[in-house]
Amino acid sequence: MNYRLEDLSPDDFEKLVNMLCQKVLGMGTVRFAPGKDGGRDGRFEGTANDYPSHAAPWKGKFIIQAKHTSDYDASCTDGDFFENKSSILKYDELPKIKKLKNDNEVDNYLLFTNRKETSKREEAVSYLKREIGLSNVDIIGKDTIHSWLSQHDDIARVFKLGKYSSPFEFYDQDIRDVIKAFHGTLPKNRDATIDFVLDRPHIEKKNSVNGLDTPYYENIILEDLNRYHQKILTFLYNPINTKYAEFYEETAQELKRVIETHREDFNDFKKVFDFLTKSLTEKEPEKLKKYRNIIPVFFHFMYYRCDIGREK
Repeated sequence: MNYRLEDLSPDDFEKLVNMLCQKVLGMGTVRFAPGKDGGRDGRFEGTANDYPSHAAPWKGKFIIQAKHTSDYDASCTDGDFFENKSSILKYDELPKIKKLKNDNEVDNYLLFTNRKETSKREEAVSYLKREIGLSNVDIIGKDTIHSWLSQHDDIARVFKLGKYSSPFEFYDQDIRDVIKAFHGTLPKNRDATIDFVLDRPHIEKKNSVNGLDTPYYENIILEDLNRYHQKILTFLYNPINTKYAEFYEETAQELKRVIETHREDFNDFKKVFDFLTKSLTEKEPEKLKKYRNIIPVFFHFMYYRCDIGREK
């Protein structure tokens, strides 16, 4: 289950972390108010319920820190998290936790992040233990948080994560690759919009059965089609792009099925376009921002070609 932690705000991520700690440490977990926390987003004192295990729980003063990123692909290997001198761990957090250690305010330090848990996590944990002078230190990443959320469904529900987050999920890596490859074929100096109107039989009926209003179709979809329809066809039918044509076909077939299954969750098809566009861009916000105007074009193209959407 993908809980899309990157969609949370930093404040909500802190709240989620502290709620999870109430489960694995104890109900005495207290969240600090937003502000200058001095390296602390939460604290607990006592014997943990189940951390790191029920048989051998840590005891004493726990400091809880949450570090959120909106980058879906972020990991503990990223230089800005650990490797660089100006990284989150070395520059931001280490001085704060050292001070807490010197003030005798911490026996156990837990840093939560929604980054992927790579092998660098272990290296970072060892580094913090050595530099702080604590034996009980851990970095809990996306993978572990996902596991805990699967065990504590009530927390996922509170933050509208996983099955509570969006109407449906689909495998979007293929269409992302298609869009990136297509974007690379476009000339640096874009042609002016071709002054013609694409049309097809029964498009008015298709719009009607899908709840798509005429202004959106004429002012948004047709404008996109006037500019890109032929270019997309040329790209997909080019033999050197067979792989991407297959990616497109697989994605279109999946989307047609899942959209129809969840169609009642959207009061009009504009909401479907909006959901699909956000679903892609929010996976890699920094990497995909240069494609943000091309992404909806592909879904408009799918709709116009009747690859998605009802026909009757």
